[in-house]
Amino acid sequence: MTRFPRWELEPGVVYHWTLGTLSIWISRTTADWLYAWSYPQTVEPATDLTFDTEVPKPEDLAWTRVIAPDERRSVSFAPRLADRGVVIKSDESVTVLPRSNAELHVPLPVWLVVSTGEGEQRLLFEAPTRELHRRWFGSSMQGSLCYSVFSRLASDRRAVELQPVSAICPIRIRNHSNEQFRTDSVFVQASQCRLYRPRSQTSSPFANLEASTVVVTVAGTDELSFSIASDRSRLADDLEQIADWRKRPDDSWWKRGYMLFQRISNY
Repeated sequence: MTRFPRWELEPGVVYHWTLGTLSIWISRTTADWLYAWSYPQTVEPATDLTFDTEVPKPEDLAWTRVIAPDERRSVSFAPRLADRGVVIKSDESVTVLPRSNAELHVPLPVWLVVSTGEGEQRLLFEAPTRELHRRWFGSSMQGSLCYSVFSRLASDRRAVELQPVSAICPIRIRNHSNEQFRTDSVFVQASQCRLYRPRSQTSSPFANLEASTVVVTVAGTDELSFSIASDRSRLADDLEQIADWRKRPDDSWWKRGYMLFQRISNY
C-alpha cells in the first residue's frame, strides 16, 4: 500500500505546503485545527508536495476552524479525484467513423486530501491543486454542475497536457451508430472513478496518476451513454489503486424538492 506524506505538528506553529498552484496553511491549537488555502498568482506550480514554515498566511485570508479537542497532531496528504463531473473542452474536434471505436486520453484535476491521525484517519479538508472553472452540463432541469478543463483530446497518452498535478483518464468511444460522431468535448463523472499509480513508483504519490477508464457509447444522434469500465486486467500488474471512487452526495435540497414536486404533480 502506498504510504502518503505525513507531518507531526507542534502546537501554535503555522505550517505551509504547496502542490500544483495550491498553497495551504495549517496550525494546531489545543482544541482545534486552523487551516486556509489559496492560489497565489506569483507561485510557480509545484509538481511535488513541498513544505516549509517560513511563509506567513496572507492577512486577507481567513482561517477555517475545525474543533477537535483530542491529542492528534499529525496530518497526512493524499490525492483524490474531483467530487463531481468534469467537462474537458478542446480547441479542436475529434470524429469517430460509423461502427468504429477510438481511445482518447484527457487530464483530470486532482484534489489534495488532508487528514489527521494514524490508522483511523479523520478528514480535515480537501482542495483542488489548481483553481477550476465551473459550468453546467446537460439540460436546465436534469443537468448538473461540473468543473470545466481546457485540454487537447489526445489519441496518444504521451501527448496529454498534464498541468501541474493531473491524472490521465482513458476515454473509450464506441460508435455503434451509422453516423459519424463528432465532438470537441468529453464528460467524465470523475466522482465515480478510482485513482491509480504505478506499483514500482517510489517517488511522489502525486506523479503518474491514472483514473478509471470511461466508456462513451454512441447509439445514434444525441443518444449517448457514459459508464466506468471496471476491467483493468491489462494493467493490474502495473498499477495499484490509491483512492476509491466517491460516494455520490445527495442533491441539494432545492433539487430534491423540485424532483418531488414533479412526481407529485406529474408535471
